[in-house]
Amino acid sequence: MAAISQRLKNVASRAAIACMALAATAFVPARGADQQLEEIIVTATKSGATQLQSTPIAITAFTAAQLDSRKIEDVRGLVEYTPGLQISDVNGYAQLYLRGVGSNNVFIGSDPSTTIHLDGVYLARPLSYFSDFLDVERVEVLRGPQGTLYGRNSVGGTLNIISRKPTDTLTGEIEASVGDYDEYSLKGYVSGPIPSTPLLASVSAVRLSHDGYFKNVSTSGDIGNQDSYAFRGQLYAPIGDNFEVTARADYYNADESTAGASKLLQRIGVPLDDSIFGDLHKVAANAPNSLKIENFGFALDMKYQVNDAISLKSLTAYRSLFSSDITDSDASSTDTTRAIFDLGEHQVSEEFDINADLGPLKLVAGAYYFHEVDREPANVILPTFGLTHFQRPALQDESYAFFAQGEYHFTDQLSAIVGARYTRETKDYDLTDFWTFAGTPDPNVNILAPRLVGIPGFSDPFTIRASKSAGAVTPKFGINYTPTGDLLAYISITRGFKSGGFDFGSTGPQQQSTGFGPEFLWSYEVGVKSQWFQNRLRINLDAFYYDYSDLQVTLYTPPVSAFTQNAATASVKGIEAEITGRPLPSVDVYANVAYLDAQYDDYPGAQIKAFGAFNASGKYLNDAPKWSFTVGGTYTYDAATIGSFSIGADYHFQTTSFFSPANDGVNGISGYQAKQGAFGLLNARVGWQSEDGLWDAAAIGRNLTDRQYITTATDYGGPNISTLIGRPGAPRTFVFQLSRKL
Repeated sequence: MAAISQRLKNVASRAAIACMALAATAFVPARGADQQLEEIIVTATKSGATQLQSTPIAITAFTAAQLDSRKIEDVRGLVEYTPGLQISDVNGYAQLYLRGVGSNNVFIGSDPSTTIHLDGVYLARPLSYFSDFLDVERVEVLRGPQGTLYGRNSVGGTLNIISRKPTDTLTGEIEASVGDYDEYSLKGYVSGPIPSTPLLASVSAVRLSHDGYFKNVSTSGDIGNQDSYAFRGQLYAPIGDNFEVTARADYYNADESTAGASKLLQRIGVPLDDSIFGDLHKVAANAPNSLKIENFGFALDMKYQVNDAISLKSLTAYRSLFSSDITDSDASSTDTTRAIFDLGEHQVSEEFDINADLGPLKLVAGAYYFHEVDREPANVILPTFGLTHFQRPALQDESYAFFAQGEYHFTDQLSAIVGARYTRETKDYDLTDFWTFAGTPDPNVNILAPRLVGIPGFSDPFTIRASKSAGAVTPKFGINYTPTGDLLAYISITRGFKSGGFDFGSTGPQQQSTGFGPEFLWSYEVGVKSQWFQNRLRINLDAFYYDYSDLQVTLYTPPVSAFTQNAATASVKGIEAEITGRPLPSVDVYANVAYLDAQYDDYPGAQIKAFGAFNASGKYLNDAPKWSFTVGGTYTYDAATIGSFSIGADYHFQTTSFFSPANDGVNGISGYQAKQGAFGLLNARVGWQSEDGLWDAAAIGRNLTDRQYITTATDYGGPNISTLIGRPGAPRTFVFQLSRKL
């Protein structure tokens, strides 16, 4: 294995060097503006629009055209094109990791370590992260802790989804697509002025459906399908010369059979299950998986321009999320374990910002408030034993913060950034936890009876009420140097903070009421953003070191419990490169490569079901492949009056990633399969655009080699108490899409 690992390192190293060498040698002097790369505008700094290349943050940005051409329907599609990003899906709950920083506890009482903001609004629940992209102008992935401007739990980084603004002229587009697995989709938008008013408006909608990706050889239907629809509306109102208001509303609905953690990764001695062992595109679930989601929200975005130098902004938002998630949680043809997770969540937030351009000093300051009410009743049914475990957790979460960040320009070339945020958060947690025989208890009987006295491994019923508060100051310090308009060098020191919480997977009132504390991260980063050959080549590099303390790690212990603890300290270091080029007007190329070394420094108290207690010091963090890279390109041929044709392809490769602190084994035992070995994914696209730019057609293939792989694995029970279960990645798919602009 060591030799294979070394060879993979060598391959990735040579790929990175080759990409940069080819990019540097393939370019000749520019001959026209059409050979220049498109300027990408971002709003990551909250101080207005800035060019990506002049923003001193490690950002990967995607335009609407890039999302469409790569058939990226939601955040999962960003993984192959973003250095350091890993995303997995556990029964519809998202697990996001950036540079090895993330969380596999996605339920009530816990929060993600890498976050998502929709038009500036923080999304609290990971179950809402896979909503379809709709009327999106761009997506920005900010890598590294965003502890000052974004604050709440953005220890690993944050993904900003920015909607397309209503336009002052009538525009619109409709797109239809069909594909294998009986896929079809229809989406469109229209935007423009409302006649006889100063108002601008836009409305958009999407409908997406495909059959299950994974064949079920047992009694229930195939799994991994999608059946969703969504709407979004925006209204822009200028009020006088200095005041503007944008109102937004969105709605998402899905009714699907999720793939979730549905594939056994080890033999269990059951003939039907063992017969498909190793084939990740086949499962043997004896009970159906079902996920129903309803997610909607409203936001009011107001901006007042006090004068040429100062502006005020208010962002008020309300969001609501409901779901019902039913899973065959033993992932087998045996009727050992079933789980029902419901969710009802409401959140309100308010952010108030002041932006000031005071000559050499640019300042942004503000205050933030967040309040969430969340209920996630859960039933875990053990038919073999005639038992049902009922849990009724409820949470109220209140957070507020004050922040300020300024950039002072000593000269046109040299500036310094200083910022800080104070965050205070309180969580009030209630839980009723009890076991019953043979299903739902009689409502006329005390729900805490009967007591399961004498059953080994099961505690008595209990009710708890607990509260947990934490606060932190998260500063940022940075120096930026711009010797020319095409070169930016920056260095930054940033602190990230994620509040503590509670884990309803814990067993017993002591663990439940104690919960876990906050985690912290200090980031030290240097970066360079550069443009060459009259903006025909971009090379962005960054290197970082993380000092990560009090990590919140979720452990799985017999018989069916999982609990989160502040388990460890860790060190994370890495190097990333992003390259984009246009060597010819008809050729676009791109590449990224990431090296990541993320290890526990001190973690003596680890444990999982397969091995019991062990020392995980020196082991690798979850979802942190040491090497990953993507290379791709597009060639466009102009066929004059019949339009233009394009062909493009990209290839993504990553080395082994682990999903447990045990990595591939402990205590002298190797071969533990809570991991995904090295693999690559090949995608391609052939397209046509009419001469007037109104019609587009494309055929897109993803995972063309039909590579089988998993995106996560867990060890939380099943037929043999300790059973590894994984979430398979999508198989090879093809789709043909046709669009028409107004």
